[in-house]
Amino acid sequence: MQKHDTIGLKSKLESDILLKVSRMKPVIKPTVPHRHAGYHELIYLSKGAGTHTIGAEKFDVVPNTGYYLGLSEVHCWDFSKIPDGYVILFKEEVLSQYPNAFNSLFQLTKTFEIGKNETQIFPLLETFHREYKNGSSLDLIAAHLNLLILTTLTLQSSSTQLDTTVIDQLANYKRLINKHFAEIQNVQEYADLMKISVRKLNTICKTTLNTNAREVIKERMLMEAKNSLTHTNNQVSEIAYALNFTDSSNFVKFFKQQTNLTPLEYRSKIKV
Repeated sequence: MQKHDTIGLKSKLESDILLKVSRMKPVIKPTVPHRHAGYHELIYLSKGAGTHTIGAEKFDVVPNTGYYLGLSEVHCWDFSKIPDGYVILFKEEVLSQYPNAFNSLFQLTKTFEIGKNETQIFPLLETFHREYKNGSSLDLIAAHLNLLILTTLTLQSSSTQLDTTVIDQLANYKRLINKHFAEIQNVQEYADLMKISVRKLNTICKTTLNTNAREVIKERMLMEAKNSLTHTNNQVSEIAYALNFTDSSNFVKFFKQQTNLTPLEYRSKIKV
């Protein structure tokens, strides 16, 4: 029987650590695709070149670029020039006093331009890093993270200002999907967990993401399927089983509806 591949899991935060701020390592060795174990990651690069693969998307690394990686994102680096910048790893608990900042993370894209705002962001990061290295209290460190997130959100000037209640509900929905997508794929069940109607849930998704609640579930399942096809050698039937499809043919149909490619066509295309 063929061995089932899994995507590597990295944990750069010890179980009792809630946050870590560090400088980018000055090395250009490619990293192996991996997930993060129970924490979010914000990266701000001031120097460097190469590529950064997040999920199935490959981004060119250029100076003054930022990245946000959620709990389930698979990523790897392939630098061609030594990078410089800052990496912030944090668990959700550290923002317990700042729910708006945490929930607003769901408005961030995987990559964002720092551009002309470098004089605003990097001094803030330098102070944040210094306070962390000096062993400042968790309350102070959490306040720095809150400020950094809110400042980062302003970089995406095209982002629509949304009611915080709506953002909170979207964040809750995405958290629930992230936790249960393999076993729960029914919008009604998520609405029940959130104690709201399906109509209300669809309105939330339409307002924030310009899509419906079912599409958000499908997007998360597609991300997982692409990660498996890109970063493992698992058979299509194994991926279908892991995503709780009744059989491979239904998975293939779902994947083709979303991408216009079969899973094997997708795998061969991205591995060229």
